[in-house]
Amino acid sequence: MMEDSGIMSTDQILNRRFHKRGVLWLTPVAILAAFWLTAGNELHGQDPALEAFRLMHAELQQQMAEDIDQAIVFLDAQVTKQPESSDVQVLRHSLGSKLAEEARYADALTQYQKLLEFQIAHLAEQDQQYGVGMTLRSLDEISQLANRGEAMDKAVDKALTAFQALPPETPRAWDPLSQLVVLKAHSLIEDDQAEAATTLIAKQTQALEDACSDAEATENTMLAHIALLKRLTSPNRNNDPWRDKSIAKLEMATRTAFERFPKSMRLQNNYAETQYLMITQWGQDDPEANEKRIESAFAKLSLPAISNRSVNAILRRIEIHRERMQAAKPVATLVGQMAPEWDIDGWANTVGVTRKSFEGQVVLLDFWAMWCGPCIATFPHLREWREEFGDQGFEIVGVTQYYNFEWDDEQKRASRASGEVTPLQERETLASFLEHHQLEHPVMVAPKNSEMSSNYGVKGIPHAVLIDRDGTVQLVKTGAGPDTAKAIYDKIKELLAKGK
Repeated sequence: MMEDSGIMSTDQILNRRFHKRGVLWLTPVAILAAFWLTAGNELHGQDPALEAFRLMHAELQQQMAEDIDQAIVFLDAQVTKQPESSDVQVLRHSLGSKLAEEARYADALTQYQKLLEFQIAHLAEQDQQYGVGMTLRSLDEISQLANRGEAMDKAVDKALTAFQALPPETPRAWDPLSQLVVLKAHSLIEDDQAEAATTLIAKQTQALEDACSDAEATENTMLAHIALLKRLTSPNRNNDPWRDKSIAKLEMATRTAFERFPKSMRLQNNYAETQYLMITQWGQDDPEANEKRIESAFAKLSLPAISNRSVNAILRRIEIHRERMQAAKPVATLVGQMAPEWDIDGWANTVGVTRKSFEGQVVLLDFWAMWCGPCIATFPHLREWREEFGDQGFEIVGVTQYYNFEWDDEQKRASRASGEVTPLQERETLASFLEHHQLEHPVMVAPKNSEMSSNYGVKGIPHAVLIDRDGTVQLVKTGAGPDTAKAIYDKIKELLAKGK
């Protein structure tokens, strides 16, 4: 039997649990660190167990500051004294985080593996089930840093097997189990076992759908269902086999949950966020249906937006998008016509290039942005197409805008800058971003207030425009996903074949 925990996420479960102990857990970049917060009367010795925990935590912090190796010895000794204490075991998160900060990834991995072993051994306790989810997040990141991907695969297999072996009467936590299922499914996809992965996903999705359809379903059960569907619609390419179906399920799930619990701000936010994605990225192939979706979103969310600032902000973004849609040239008027002019302020990763440089070639214009998840999901396709067709007169030309982003070389990511970034600096950021993602096709940046996007019918990104050797637009596609990728791929082959 599956039971709702009453807590939304892995982090929230642990925050609640350890707040009782006076500890707050934070999650910067999926590496968890712990520190002590004072807790009123409890610090006056009224709880001996709490006082002992406080002292142990303080001692570990001091040991880590002075000698990290001695801190490892110290914590192992405490675990030996109290092998069944979850409070002692969970301090491995703090030690693992410190080891990771010092780039001792193999040692950090060991700490998280030991903690996971304890949590799996006590999996009948729901708090430990949520702990498994949190520990796996850290294991995932550290295993990559340590170049030990097999360690994560083994951890997922072991945890999922343990969940499946729980007696039927044992309550199971939805969120960590769903997380495990998705991780395992992605692993199966990478091993070319798509059928097994799809079956696994379908089973977990159906289980949550059944739980949500129950008359006694709670807000948190529905939130867990939405969380699963969000994982299945993320830009990760391993989601390709089920992303399109999951998008439809996510829209239905958020709408149903919002209608059932209309005062829930979390469900209001999820519904608004999903509608925004449907309007700007996932549902753009049908402009008429999209306009109806916009009207429906405003009708349902205008009242909640009065008191919910997040919803209010999303509605403003939807309104801005609608204005852009109305200004954009209809796609139907593009196909079969000469491609509009290019508006180039500068190139991110090449020099001395103009539109004439691509005359006589089949060109795929790819409108995208560094912050766009679905755009990133298309990168593997872009690399593959360029590799397969690059010597046949085919080229990809990326088109983006200035978003005041800067590059973090340590984190290897781009993010919005707190200060003003010059066009040259942002083009350098773009170059670093492209190099990080192993994209070698030329990328232009359009000037601010450029009409190029509108002239090419861009109503959302990624937006692909395929131009033949004569400069005529032959195909326009918006969004990501296997069906879109196949349509573009097939058209590229067709256009190249005509030029032989």
